[in-house]
Amino acid sequence: MCDPDGFEGRGIVLSKIADDRLWVEMPNGHRVVAVNAKKSKFELSEIQPGDKVAVFFSPSDMARGTILK
Repeated sequence: MCDPDGFEGRGIVLSKIADDRLWVEMPNGHRVVAVNAKKSKFELSEIQPGDKVAVFFSPSDMARGTILK
C-alpha cells in the first residue's frame, strides 16, 4: 500500500477516459476515476475494459484512486 491511512479495493475497469485515466466500478456500485501508479510495472495500454484491478484510495478523496495491480 502507498499510505497507511488509505485502503485498497478491487474493481472492474469500465472504460478509458484519457491516456492515463480509467473508469473503475467497485463491487458496491461506486464508480471512481483511477490513474496508474508511477512506480507500476505495467502500462495502461495493457489494461482493457472488463479487467479486474486493485485500486488504492485516500480517505480524503473517495472519487479518485490509484491503480496498483
